[in-house]
Amino acid sequence: MAYRFKPGRSLAADVRRIADRQLSLAIGELRSAGDHRSDAVVHEARRHIKKARALIRLVHTALGDAYVASNRRLRVANRMLGAIADGEAMVDTLVRLGQKYRDRLPRRTVAALRAGLLDRERRIGRKAMLERLLPRVASLLRREQQPITLWTLNTTGFRAVARGLERTVRRARRAARRAEREPTIEHYHAWRRRAKDLWLQVRLLEGRCRDKLLPDERRLEALDGFLGEYHNVVLLERLLVDEALASREDTARCLRMLRRYQGELRYRAITIGRAIAEEKPRHFVARARRHWQAAKQTTAAAATRRRWHRAA
Repeated sequence: MAYRFKPGRSLAADVRRIADRQLSLAIGELRSAGDHRSDAVVHEARRHIKKARALIRLVHTALGDAYVASNRRLRVANRMLGAIADGEAMVDTLVRLGQKYRDRLPRRTVAALRAGLLDRERRIGRKAMLERLLPRVASLLRREQQPITLWTLNTTGFRAVARGLERTVRRARRAARRAEREPTIEHYHAWRRRAKDLWLQVRLLEGRCRDKLLPDERRLEALDGFLGEYHNVVLLERLLVDEALASREDTARCLRMLRRYQGELRYRAITIGRAIAEEKPRHFVARARRHWQAAKQTTAAAATRRRWHRAA
């Protein structure tokens, strides 16, 4: 798996390798988008940009001044692609909604709404093509790649990630509590961003912790899935209210099912979010540190044994 720190290597070199790799993959996706007939590649490009941002947030204190400018530019690039990626996500959510509530949501209703969403996607795609949006974002990402080769970390080992990890855990925990206390669309969206950051950062750490954080990674992946689908449901609901994509009857029927689905997703997210938040941020970081150090000792011992065997 490329998106993880590798044991026995320089952490600074790993940070440069992963950041460069994610931006290269994002640029490749944008180039393959061609005439914008496939929004899936734009979604994938955004995913790689988010991975790069989660990485630099993890090492932000060790990265120093390079962090602020890079994080800001990647945020701009990600937002530029938002409208295209959201269009595809809403179509996928509508299809899942139709499958889930097939006894309450007639196939013709789903088909009518899907046709409206696809037509909207095509309009957005044509606008993006006229504005040369994807080449502009790809160019921005290529410029962002250039300084990566010069990145250095001002500290080494687990200290380079400790403060960034604790900040992410704390932010995710705080966002979860705020969303449960005040379940607004904005609070759930903020929670989703923080939870995704934590999930991606745990994925990075697993390679240096001998997969001891795998249970945490799986819970966070599930949470990201629920919160991501919740976000798509909210976007689709807003769109159906604001735009006449189908008849009033079909729209009203779909809105009722969307609100039911939204409640289910909210319940599932809160349930898993509470389980994750039981551990205090400093305790989570301390546990990750123990796994990191134990794995480091194991790797060092294995290297020593290999040297002995070669000498013998």
